[in-house]
Amino acid sequence: MEQISFEQLNRIDLVDFLATIGIQPKKRKDHRYYYLSPLAGHPIHRPTFIVDRHRNRWRETSTRQTGVLADLAVRLYDCTIGELTGILRSTLPPVQQIHATKGSNGIPLVALHQTHSIRSTYLERFLWERRIPLLVARQYCLEAWYHRKDQLYHALAFRNDAGGWELFDSNRHYRVAPGGPTLISHQSASVAIFRHVLDQLSYVALFSDPIHQLPDLLILNAPIPFPAVQAMIQSYRHIHLFLPNDATGIAFSIQAAQSLTNCYDHRSLYEGYPTLNDWNCRIGTAPGYRIAPYPLPPLPNPPPMPNSR
Repeated sequence: MEQISFEQLNRIDLVDFLATIGIQPKKRKDHRYYYLSPLAGHPIHRPTFIVDRHRNRWRETSTRQTGVLADLAVRLYDCTIGELTGILRSTLPPVQQIHATKGSNGIPLVALHQTHSIRSTYLERFLWERRIPLLVARQYCLEAWYHRKDQLYHALAFRNDAGGWELFDSNRHYRVAPGGPTLISHQSASVAIFRHVLDQLSYVALFSDPIHQLPDLLILNAPIPFPAVQAMIQSYRHIHLFLPNDATGIAFSIQAAQSLTNCYDHRSLYEGYPTLNDWNCRIGTAPGYRIAPYPLPPLPNPPPMPNSR
């Protein structure tokens, strides 16, 4: 198993690291995060442990101790620097893939370092906030560690069919090239189309029948115009659209309905909300929201769809 270098260790984002081991801030002010001290012998009734995320350093105000991640980890695990990387190998598993998104000057903006099963409490909390069961997310997404501006972060990772990745959490969304849609096949005659994986995960979570009865799932991963995927979807018997209620989502839905007779636009389910996932998280709270029945299309044998609440 590959060792973690001291330099790699200290590039890991401290806020992400603390979240991974279950330590959440009590408050935040700009780029400073305030915690109850994780170090023994420090006050536990007020946040005296401060992380400066810009500098990626921590400070304990009660003792004026300061340091980088390695200094903190040595104290948390009560070990030497030599023992530390061996302990943390279970937190940072071996590299599986290396991908990078480059800027106009050829310098990587985001470099994917490694992927593994979702286990960060920070990402689990994000999924809970988006009302997505962890078991559902683990079927389709991984946890990724990635470099940006010489620091290491983690995020949820969703792979596209071209070999690239969508990296996202509650604050960030990056695309690691090559970009493109993702088609998840269940050998179905129907397909459900989403722009973002969060909407697809919400759909699966709401689906009451066995997973093998799901339609095929097409996640665009970007505001792709309808002509770009028309050839991919036109052979399906039934095409169900769950796109965002924005200009590009509306344009895609209108073009699809005009071009294909077997296409059904389900945006009325979450009318007044930006997306299916947003509706699932905040149902009944949108301005002007009105409860209405969910009108399934009149199909002879319609595929199972999520029920309205």
